[in-house]
This record gives sequence, C-alpha cells and structure tokens, in this order.
Amino acid sequence: MKSKYMAISQAAEYLHVGVSTLRRWEREGKIKPYRTEGNERRYTKEMLDNVLVGKRPVSKRNTELVIGYCRVSSSHQKEDLERQKTVVQAYCERQGAPFRIISDVGSGLNYQKKGLQKLIHLICTNQCSEIVVNYKDRLVRFGFELIEEMCKEHDVKITVINQTQDEEANEELVDDVLSVITVFSAKLYGKRSHKNEKI
Repeated sequence: MKSKYMAISQAAEYLHVGVSTLRRWEREGKIKPYRTEGNERRYTKEMLDNVLVGKRPVSKRNTELVIGYCRVSSSHQKEDLERQKTVVQAYCERQGAPFRIISDVGSGLNYQKKGLQKLIHLICTNQCSEIVVNYKDRLVRFGFELIEEMCKEHDVKITVINQTQDEEANEELVDDVLSVITVFSAKLYGKRSHKNEKI
C-alpha cells in the first residue's frame, strides 16, 4: 500500500515548486509538515492541497500518535521492562490509535535519559496525542506535575494504567533517595574540605 506521507522532494514535485520554496513556506507559516524521528519533513496530499487553495495550517496536533513509555532503573530489571511493554502495548492496541513504545533504563531522577528526551520532544512539537505509562513513577520520580503541565499546554493526555503502588518501584524509590543523599553529602563534604583548606 502506498504511503499517504510524502518526502519534501515528492511534495515539491506534486506542487510543481522547488524544495527551497516549500522550506520558505514553512518559515512563513503557510504549511506545517510533520517531522519524523530523524527530523525529516513529511507531507500529506490534503496538506498540500490546502496550500494550493490558500488555506493556512490549523494550529493543532499534527498526528494522533499515542506514546507508550516504559522505564526501569537498572539493566538487571529487564524482565520488568518487558512486562511493562507488554501491558502498555496491550492497552494501546485496545485503543485502536497508532502508537509507539519508548523505553528507558535509568533512574527516575535522571532527566537526560534518551527515551525521556525523545518523549519531551514529541510532546513539545505536537507529534503525539497521549502518553501511556503503567505506573505514574515510571515517567519520572519527582516533577511529574511539570511533565503534566507541559502536556496540558500541548493538549496531550497522560494515561496511567495502574493506580496501585508497584512493589518494585518502592525499592527503586529507596535507591533514588539514597542517591540524592549521597549527592548532597558529597557536595557538603566538598564545601567543608574547601573551607578547611582556606583555614
């Protein structure tokens, strides 16, 4: 089956214009292509036809993609990660909308995880309609409200499948709290050492 999405060269050919013209129209706000994970532009026939009749793109999410996000703290929890994926995938399949699963291995306190960064990018660029997680703390350990507010700004729904407490997550919480204490202790010790050196 032929894809309904066109690359920029195909779109330019369809409109009988140059690729540079399409890029200029995007800067001017006349057209708003979708973006792939590799940041490549994608166009639909409807989008291009609207340009021909002078319609500006509607300021709305450009896809109904659902993102299932799964996370564990360490590599020895891979079985749990697979269980999360199974649950989240089954939920997304029941909804019937197109979906993608993004997974991470890392602490809930680490906001630099590759998968989380990708998720935030999809939210901020209006490339998804819903985020699905098995447990609330699978998204982030602290600061869930910030992600929630970001989603509200971009009209993205957050669905938490399981509202009960995950026992394994309790163990992770202890590890995360110990990590925070270790970091603060190290900083405090460093300040004291520096002060003692001055004395």
